[in-house]
Amino acid sequence: MVTAWLDVLDDTLRHPAICRQPELSGRLFQLRRRLVDPSLRIVVVGQLKQGKSQLVNALINAVVCPVHDDVRTHAPTVIRHSDQPWANLVSPTGRMEVPIEQAARAAGPGVTRVEVGVPRALLNGGLVLIDTPGIDSKHPERSRSVLVELSEADAVLAVSDAVNDLSPGELRFLRLVTALCPNVVGVLTKIDLSTQWRRCLERDRALLAEAGMSIPLLPVSSVLRERAALGGDQGLNAESGFPALVKHLENAIKGQAGALARRSTCDAVLAVTEQAAVGLRAQLTNQGPDTAADMDAAQRAAEDLRRRSSRWQSTLHDGIGDLVADIDHDLRERTRGVLRHTDATFDTMDPAKAWPEYRTWLSTTLAEAVADNFDWTVARIHWLAEQVAEQFGQDTRQLLPDLGLTDPMQAVERMGPVTDPDLSLPKIGHKMITGLRGSYSGMLMFGLLTSLLGMPLINPVSVAAGALLGAKTLQEDRQAQLKRRQAAAKTAVQRHVDELVFQVGKHSKDGLRIVQRRLRDHFTEQTELVQDAINESVRRARELASADVAARTRRNQSITGEIEELVGLRRRASALVAASIAA
Repeated sequence: MVTAWLDVLDDTLRHPAICRQPELSGRLFQLRRRLVDPSLRIVVVGQLKQGKSQLVNALINAVVCPVHDDVRTHAPTVIRHSDQPWANLVSPTGRMEVPIEQAARAAGPGVTRVEVGVPRALLNGGLVLIDTPGIDSKHPERSRSVLVELSEADAVLAVSDAVNDLSPGELRFLRLVTALCPNVVGVLTKIDLSTQWRRCLERDRALLAEAGMSIPLLPVSSVLRERAALGGDQGLNAESGFPALVKHLENAIKGQAGALARRSTCDAVLAVTEQAAVGLRAQLTNQGPDTAADMDAAQRAAEDLRRRSSRWQSTLHDGIGDLVADIDHDLRERTRGVLRHTDATFDTMDPAKAWPEYRTWLSTTLAEAVADNFDWTVARIHWLAEQVAEQFGQDTRQLLPDLGLTDPMQAVERMGPVTDPDLSLPKIGHKMITGLRGSYSGMLMFGLLTSLLGMPLINPVSVAAGALLGAKTLQEDRQAQLKRRQAAAKTAVQRHVDELVFQVGKHSKDGLRIVQRRLRDHFTEQTELVQDAINESVRRARELASADVAARTRRNQSITGEIEELVGLRRRASALVAASIAA
């Protein structure tokens, strides 16, 4: 079956219409390399500290990935079959061989990839496991390396633990994973740590179904798997859940991956041949004898192009202007909610006691606000890009450029945490002086009044009055100090929020300017391509006006023959798909 597909691909690559278009032949060459490669890349992904690395170690019964609490996976670890164990650290400066027992600890921040070979039956036959760094919004460069691996994956193991239900962030990430690679299996780890893991499993399945994602979810325990391997306990191994996972890897994923590769090849052949055939049919139409009609059509196309150019430029300019205002308003609205919560909180409590806990809450809440604002920005930008692309038709919408969006969390990280205000409590000396000042005034005032009655200046009445006024002065001073601390805390939060809105707003505006330039350049290029095609049509029409009928007939026959060859390639690809389904 693979040989038959390679024959179809090679014949398609040799077709003259395909050879004349490098972008089409390049896509087919990439598919051919994937079809020839016998390896099956299974990428293991998930959030931080979900048990990904321990899952990989348990699958192959070897410690090749870091699993300690104080160690984090910095770079992807690629594990494949080898008759003898080996390990290499890959960095920008080259490769370095290390003992395999040190591979888990040796991958520091400077390493871009760890490659490991182990003699395991599971990996025999071309299966390759890739352990990736945990998804972390604070380190987007690690997330980018995960996306690179996902773009080349044949299958994905999406890992989440049984301690907590799937979070909204995990569901968003799973939606992205299924878009990049539809062959996804969910793995629920750490079932040995939770007595309620079955309930968590059902809730996660319900959340996946509610999100519209059909992902099988398998519960496992890496700890039980490792203990079973050490003691040779088959019952404990079955309880770990790994036999079901290994069976799924051996049967469903391998079989489905081959079918997906063939289906992708068929879709590519059909799409490429259809695109080439459309161009040939356009040439065949332009070869017709009605040159005047061709000239009229070219002129109408040029006029339509001018109208579309005006429309898409207005749509892009107005859309970016509205987007700048809406994004700034959305960010300010989110941060105003934080400030209202701050005022309500510090109106009822002492910041000196609540500040450490509140500072942690403030950092988390502002980070979530910025992330939500960025997600909304990305959605609005893609919507705007599609609105502009509609002026060019459906095919252009599928060819949108990279918009160059960057995560605003980098700007938040450069700001640092909120500056701690002065929340110091008054010292004992201050309290004593305040109390003496109030008691002295009271004692002196009441002493003078009682002296008119013949009593001495210091008497029981003046002493009692001094004590009462001293206590009242201390109470008023405590209230004044509390209000000072509350005002200082509110001011510190206000300044931090203002700085965040300024920095993130600047980042968003800069990003939108980049988006506007890239969309402008992209659609200008599309306009120029269409203009070139129109000019070519006009030139061809003029040439045909001076050419004889025999030359046009020969050209038409050649184009018709190429179209028939493309139709034959499409039929062969469809027949191979039907044969693979029947088998």
